[in-house]
Amino acid sequence: MFGRLVGWLGRHVVLYVALVVAIAAGLFAAPFVRQVIQETTPVQVAPPVLDHAVRMMAAEQQTAAEQFEARSRALRTQGLASLVKREQDLRAERAVLAGAISRARSTFALAVSDRNELMRNERRKLRVALIDQELSVIAAGRAAIASDQASRAAYFSLSVQQRLVDRTIPACNDAVRRTQAYEQRWRWQLRRWWESGEHKQLVSIRNKRCDVARAAISKRNQLRTVATARRDAQRAAQLAFVKTTMATDRISSASADLVKNAERARIDLQDWLPGKLRTWLQKAGLVTILQTAAMALALIIAMPFLIRLLCFFILAPLAMRRPAIRLRKAPISGEQIPLAAPSTTSVAVRLSAHEELLVRQDYLQTSSHTGAKSTQWFLDWRKPVTSFATGLTLLTRIRGIDEMTTISAVRDGLAEVTILTLPEGASCVLQPRALAAVVQPVHRHLRITRHWRLGSLNAWLTLQLRYLVFHGPARLVLRGGRGVRVELAEHGRVFGQDQLVGFSADLAYSVTRTETFWPYFLGREQLLKDRVMAGAGILIVEEAPLSARRGETRRGLEGMLDAGMKVFGM
Repeated sequence: MFGRLVGWLGRHVVLYVALVVAIAAGLFAAPFVRQVIQETTPVQVAPPVLDHAVRMMAAEQQTAAEQFEARSRALRTQGLASLVKREQDLRAERAVLAGAISRARSTFALAVSDRNELMRNERRKLRVALIDQELSVIAAGRAAIASDQASRAAYFSLSVQQRLVDRTIPACNDAVRRTQAYEQRWRWQLRRWWESGEHKQLVSIRNKRCDVARAAISKRNQLRTVATARRDAQRAAQLAFVKTTMATDRISSASADLVKNAERARIDLQDWLPGKLRTWLQKAGLVTILQTAAMALALIIAMPFLIRLLCFFILAPLAMRRPAIRLRKAPISGEQIPLAAPSTTSVAVRLSAHEELLVRQDYLQTSSHTGAKSTQWFLDWRKPVTSFATGLTLLTRIRGIDEMTTISAVRDGLAEVTILTLPEGASCVLQPRALAAVVQPVHRHLRITRHWRLGSLNAWLTLQLRYLVFHGPARLVLRGGRGVRVELAEHGRVFGQDQLVGFSADLAYSVTRTETFWPYFLGREQLLKDRVMAGAGILIVEEAPLSARRGETRRGLEGMLDAGMKVFGM
């Protein structure tokens, strides 16, 4: 008791000294800040002016981007002459603006001396960016028009050549038919070894006409290839044109230099003030500082008790009126979960036909020599993260008719186990950390469902947003520090949050205010406890949940991991 008192006094003395230092710093800085507000030094004036300019230009950039998109859509329908004229006008305007920008003073100097000129110069930069963006659209549009003209010319040449092919092919075919008809005459068959002038003339005409037709076809094929390539190029150019009309990257980066100057001005201001504050540390008194620190210390000491009063009499009653969490409707007759036997240091599990046992390695005490054994990597392959986080991995699977296995905590001397039977159709909310073994049908694995309650105030107050429901038929071997107790909910049960192992899924689960005021007010009890009610189910609690932690709540990283697993119902 004396050690705790000394520790309490030591902590508050350290807190008092810290308050003295903090209040002294505030008093030293206050006169200096008031004096600084009355001055107009560049370091003081520039940051707010530049920040205001950044906000103004951001809004104008948004408006300019919208105007650019509307103007770009109009450029899609304009001809080449209009685009050329527009490009000339824009380049002339850009040259004038670029000259004005180059003659202007730096952004920081304008922020200090003439904020109106600063805004005008930034608008010039925005206009230049808008012009550059539009010039890129015009260039893409001209390329698209040129590609379209080339494609049209190629298809026109192809159509002309196709008409030539349509004329030459019939002439070739007619010459071939004349030659074949002459060669089929009986006179030609009798004296074909002797070439005649008429036959020579027919063959010559046929060869000339067919050569012309073949040349026309070859040229047509070449023109078709060229037309196809130019058509693809025209489509690509048109697509590039459309993409360019929707790009606003240059407009968005028009004020990049202004943003950098504003950030640099803020940094300069932050670096400038601490040096000035050191001068005031030598002129301030300590009496006022000590008095103010004492008042602040008294308020800090009383604040937890004031907050507890508010929570106990106002916030907790409001939370108790919120709807409870119910994961399942009330079961029909025959689906009730029977009470489990009192927990002991070990339980014997005997398997029937078509059953298998999945048990943690550190809870497998003895097993039958003849039973079939193998390794189950995860309790539920559909929930590997949950299985891994709760240690339900590398389980030992045991099968065999009438095989008996003894389940006991091999490494935890304070743990006890009991068997909870889930009949067909029954379900139970359970934290997987309390599961030591599972007996399930061989071809019908244990079904585990997830239920989120993000919209429930009770879920947020208990810091458990997800609930895991185990469905029968199955036998669950539960473990707990100094044992696990299974009791009927009856008219409702109230218990500590750390004691909860599980409850029937049809029960209403909520929070309630702690029964007595003074233990809570003095910090010995939590404000809220868990409660189950409105059902004929069971409640499963752990006798001593903190026994394995030497009576202390885990802090730091381990505490964060425990809280995270509680949020996810593990």
